[in-house]
Amino acid sequence: MLAAERRHRVLQEVRHRGEVQVKDLARQLGVSAMTVRRDLAWLEKAGLIRRIHGGAVDPRLMVQEVPLRRKSSQNREEKRAVGRLAATLVQAGETLILDAGSTVLEAARALRVRPLKVVTNDLVTAMELADRPDLSLYVTGGQVRPQVYSLQGAPASGFLEGIRVHLTFLGADGIDPDQGIFTTNLEKVAVKRAMIQAARRTYVLVDATKLGTRGFARVAAVHEVTGIITTDRAPARVVEALRELGLEVLLAPMEEGGDNP
Repeated sequence: MLAAERRHRVLQEVRHRGEVQVKDLARQLGVSAMTVRRDLAWLEKAGLIRRIHGGAVDPRLMVQEVPLRRKSSQNREEKRAVGRLAATLVQAGETLILDAGSTVLEAARALRVRPLKVVTNDLVTAMELADRPDLSLYVTGGQVRPQVYSLQGAPASGFLEGIRVHLTFLGADGIDPDQGIFTTNLEKVAVKRAMIQAARRTYVLVDATKLGTRGFARVAAVHEVTGIITTDRAPARVVEALRELGLEVLLAPMEEGGDNP
């Protein structure tokens, strides 16, 4: 097989599957792992794929991590509406996990009931809640991600694996009824999964632009969470598909023209 033909087949596999492993490509093409790595390097240099540890991904499926300062200004009124609706689900005396992110931050700001016990991996959320009366606050350990101020890594997921809570509010960068819930990087996956497993109920908080989209790293299937909280701007076909799968989909009402692009 000529190199050009082999690279074409590799590219087709990446685009078909979204993510491929070197060992699988080597076995499928009947070549060495070193040959596959050279092909992947050539394709990455051409801007057609992105290499990851042990393989490659289709860059068209990737969602770039946006700094919190810029993310907070995007769809601001939608995020506030989602946060207000989410806060109404919290009862006095409950224990709550708040994931990192600008939409979940709005839920933290909207919390009114007391007393509460809150766990978060977000430094901005922690500062928002630190001085609230009758609120016990716990912050996971972990590595701080610059510009987004979340805590990730084994210390964060390890902390979460040792607790049980009533409710988790999870952030996401994409929700596809068939493919699942997505985030921007693999490092976030273990922490988000630990948050889901620690809670009796988990709601994913997203603005309407995240519905029907996918990202780079898959967190979970949609049936692994209790429901989705978004706004009435969400695509009707996606809302219907999620409800058919048994999820609660709560829609915060939005006034026309009441948000930033």
